[in-house]
Amino acid sequence: MIKKILSITSFVLGMAIAGQGQTVQDIFGKTNYTITWYGIDYSHSKIVGSVATFGGSTPISAADLRDNYYAAWNYLILDEPDKFDIAKMIHHKTVEKDISITKKLNAAAHMDSIEVAATPYYSPQEIQSFVSAYPIENKTGIGLVFITESMNKLKSEAYYHVVFFNATTKEVLLQERFRGGAAGMRIRNYWAGSYFSVMEYVKDSSYSKWRKKYAPNTPDPTTPTW
Repeated sequence: MIKKILSITSFVLGMAIAGQGQTVQDIFGKTNYTITWYGIDYSHSKIVGSVATFGGSTPISAADLRDNYYAAWNYLILDEPDKFDIAKMIHHKTVEKDISITKKLNAAAHMDSIEVAATPYYSPQEIQSFVSAYPIENKTGIGLVFITESMNKLKSEAYYHVVFFNATTKEVLLQERFRGGAAGMRIRNYWAGSYFSVMEYVKDSSYSKWRKKYAPNTPDPTTPTW
């Protein structure tokens, strides 16, 4: 019995150490840490201007936005993985996906103050506070989430914070704010175009800059070793 208890304790301690020891360098290269996509968090998103005109010629309410489109934009990434390739975006061979947490957050988003007159700008401290409040339990590895800051129909643009964090401690490891241009037919595809443009920019430009800055001696994990 004592041996069994000791082995369980060692396992738990090992998991704790593995979960807490992550650094920004662990995002890059061939590591043992699993990266999990937690989806797009719209719970802090603002609409610049009027929600009534957000959908263009299609009438829309704040409730429609929360109850229908927040979920639709998240499921589109799961339904069309070849186009919205999260693993390719961050130059990894595989990425796990679990949008249950952002699904809950988005469904419970408060919509009474969603309209704003100007584009907000969330600070790194605010982003950390959002992540710290995520109802994540018994998770290890590195989390990846897009935190939507705002959407502006007049300028056809949206702003997202791309955030990597320690799934165990919820410490933000890396975050950067991006502008995404909206494009496409109908509301769902139009605004999906904004986060797709961010994904493409991360894949083609930002990832290599991050790796050069934070892990300069780490080879790209998708590069063959032969």
